[in-house]
Amino acid sequence: MTSPHLPLLILSAGQRCGSTLLQRLLTSHPEVLIWGENGGQLGRVLEAADGMMSWSEELGVQGRAEFSQHSYQGWMANLTPDRDLILNAVRRFVDALYVEPAARLGRPIWGLKEVRYTLDDARRLQVIYPGLAVILLIRDPHDVLRSLDEWERITEGRWTRALTEGAVENWQRVAEDFVAQAHDGLPVLRLRYEDLVADPDGTSELIARHAGLDAAAFDPEVFAKRLHVGEDFAHLPRDVHEWDALPGSMRQLLDPPEMRSLIRACGYGTPGSLPG
Repeated sequence: MTSPHLPLLILSAGQRCGSTLLQRLLTSHPEVLIWGENGGQLGRVLEAADGMMSWSEELGVQGRAEFSQHSYQGWMANLTPDRDLILNAVRRFVDALYVEPAARLGRPIWGLKEVRYTLDDARRLQVIYPGLAVILLIRDPHDVLRSLDEWERITEGRWTRALTEGAVENWQRVAEDFVAQAHDGLPVLRLRYEDLVADPDGTSELIARHAGLDAAAFDPEVFAKRLHVGEDFAHLPRDVHEWDALPGSMRQLLDPPEMRSLIRACGYGTPGSLPG
């Protein structure tokens, strides 16, 4: 094994883009644990910490100076801990939440996967963990919607049209990062789901090299078992409709000109077929 990046962050362009497959592949390595989604909540914590550090550097410095010179008789309205203390506090929180439990399971290499984050969230995490590496994953949004249409039909109301619309918004946000030319020094591996499943061995080598891992430690059988939903509905046969059979209200989600332009920029054209 080479020196691994810590943590490994999988950013996926919304649901049904292959993030769970990639999470499972990395976690098949005996020393790796990629934690699952948290609904974007950690991003809010990191954004709050970013705001606290900005406040501390802009206003807190005066409060600290006043308190140092005059104690409680000084202007201490904005007295806050300094930036390093805030960073250390957030790092301890994340360590306690993710790093230490993974280590107790004998998996010292850890990471996260999320379908709601962008590179802005990754940059905030990189401030805390400079060794961070990111895998940015997208999929043809036509096939994403075909799969989400199935979710709408089989999950008994658990997956709604509003959630589908949110997934499309997430796809757009992450795809905009995918086509960006510069990532400001952030180590980013850009992958398409279609390439991942078409060449598992070659893509696994790319992933291992990017993450600083030995690809031979991955279990290739991960690719043999495709998961599309949890246990409650896993027994049901797949019922994925062709693009033209989807409701018009769903197909229209990809109609805006900015979406069409982004789809082309990501290398997708007319609706493709959903891999098996």
